Amino acid sequence: MADQRDRILEATLGLMARGGAHGTSMRAVASACGLNVATLYHYFPSKHDLLQAAIEHRRAADFAPSPFPEGLAGSVEERLAALLDHVFQGMTADEDLWRALIADAIHGDDDVFQPLLETANAFEHALAGWLVRLCPDAPGLHDAALVRAIHNAVIGVLVEHLPQSAGRRAALEGRARELAHVFARIAPDKAGDPSADTELGRPALRTSRAPTPVEEP
Repeated sequence: MADQRDRILEATLGLMARGGAHGTSMRAVASACGLNVATLYHYFPSKHDLLQAAIEHRRAADFAPSPFPEGLAGSVEERLAALLDHVFQGMTADEDLWRALIADAIHGDDDVFQPLLETANAFEHALAGWLVRLCPDAPGLHDAALVRAIHNAVIGVLVEHLPQSAGRRAALEGRARELAHVFARIAPDKAGDPSADTELGRPALRTSRAPTPVEEP
């Protein structure tokens, strides 16, 4: 039964990539799977349930505990660049799907907007875990505000480059390096930077105390 359900969800994602949520009907999904519509309704009571389940299915496949189980070598900046480039590759591998989902969400499709928002939140949560595992020596990158900033930058790059195709791969590699360079400077390796503060890796402020006045006898 699980295999049948997964097959339905994969077929739904394929149809959504081609025609968006509005162009994906229960009848079309049933036909793509070689099922009758009544069987499809046995698994999913409504189109709304089907589309939400399909996006959730895609989300579960994208956000594994770690995209690099054996870790990464190099500086914090190099590791962060490799992670961001991996994320960009994954997002553009299914560019038709993401383009359709974003367009439907912008046009206010309730079947898509909420699960897409949940996907964005799940990505931020996954990103936080990846940064802890891959950059344990840069705790500034683990700060929730900085994770959110990286998350927002990634989404911005995705929206910027999805409509483009020519030269996109090289452009995304460059953007990964640029973002890594910026964020690695904000949150340096504190093991090698004794001047770094615990707040977002900013240099600690040092103040000198005024000498204690000595009372004259």
